[in-house]
Amino acid sequence: MMRPLVRLQFIGLLLAIVILREIRAREAITSVPDVGQIIKDLDGLHIDGATIERGAPCRVDMQKDLPRPDQVQPLYLRPGTDLYWLPNADGQLEIPRGASIELHCSHSFAGSLDAELRSIRVKCVQDTAFEWQGSKIKFRDFVCTRSIPYTVERLDKRCGDATSSLYRVGYDTGDGRFVATMELCHDPQHLRTHYARHQLTPASVHFQKNVKRLKFSAAGHFSGFDMARIYSHKSQEKLGMAPGLIDVKSGLFLARGHLAAKADLIYASQQRSSFNYVNVAPQWQSFNGGQWAVLEDSTRRYVASSGISATVYTGTYGDMKVAGSKSLHLTTDANNNGLVTVPQLFYRILVDNGSPTRGIALLGVNNPHATLAQIHDSYIICDPVEDQVPWLSWLHKSNAKGNLKKGYLYACSVADLARVVQQLPRPLLQVDELLT
Repeated sequence: MMRPLVRLQFIGLLLAIVILREIRAREAITSVPDVGQIIKDLDGLHIDGATIERGAPCRVDMQKDLPRPDQVQPLYLRPGTDLYWLPNADGQLEIPRGASIELHCSHSFAGSLDAELRSIRVKCVQDTAFEWQGSKIKFRDFVCTRSIPYTVERLDKRCGDATSSLYRVGYDTGDGRFVATMELCHDPQHLRTHYARHQLTPASVHFQKNVKRLKFSAAGHFSGFDMARIYSHKSQEKLGMAPGLIDVKSGLFLARGHLAAKADLIYASQQRSSFNYVNVAPQWQSFNGGQWAVLEDSTRRYVASSGISATVYTGTYGDMKVAGSKSLHLTTDANNNGLVTVPQLFYRILVDNGSPTRGIALLGVNNPHATLAQIHDSYIICDPVEDQVPWLSWLHKSNAKGNLKKGYLYACSVADLARVVQQLPRPLLQVDELLT
């Protein structure tokens, strides 16, 4: 219920609106807006319970106004939900004047804040100043005392094939909420992830810079396997591959290739959760830092320039063959069966959330030793459509340079790829319009 003074102020506002309408009606110059439109025109008016506040929202710049890279920032959440409060298309975290954002730490907040609290709601005052318990504090000064551990949790949901399950990655807040950063379809029997699924928005191009890369973690999975050793250069050099296949000094080695890319994820907490072995596959470094990096950056810029939000599936297909027919893998099980197989192809699918029958599938050849003839013979698994997609003009230029060690790229319709890659969700068969 409104307090008496506030009620009088609100009645006064309505009377002013009525008088304004009467004056405008007598002028008979322009059309008369309704009461709702006049209220909208009053910049920054918010009714929050019994309080009316007006003024510009708080705007927190992703690169300048968050805690320093060597500090631990909290999770930035929409209050009471399991959703990040994401920045706008200009890279600013925008909170209406008088509204609150929830901040969450796994332990305590640094400084003079209540050491018992794990989540607090701070109220926008002005610019980057927020109110907490009567004190005005800069947004960058809300810092956690300890790093927030992420979780890779296996769900009771099948995906891909009979031996694969869906996993979710993110942060358990301890109160029944799980703040997800990505989902993964993983086969623990063969130590292979079929795909990662996450979101891209226009804000993604403004991902937080200078976030320290973490050591990759098994995150409680891969029991009995030392994944760091398996991916090490020394281990790869001992695999007994064909001469010249591995040459670390020239960049010919297998890296931990992110599926959900670090730079696709906006906040430091999101980015750090990408450094788990369930979210990687063996990717040749010359390709990882070459055409694949160009592909990732180009899709982020396309989403930003087109103003859409997209669901992204990033995955692997097939086995890279050596010596004619032998699959290349990084380790074996007790029965000498190959595990951590090197994929033949990496793919990245974008599906327009606003028009879910529109999408595009981009594919890259994960074999720096393949010739152009071999690529056309064995690596083109769906009908190329890049000629029909104007924003993919960069792809022609990249391929035209002819440095196949950095990778070869092409595009297909999502439905066409889904018919070949059986591990993808079957609803993708309906995504038959191109994202042009």
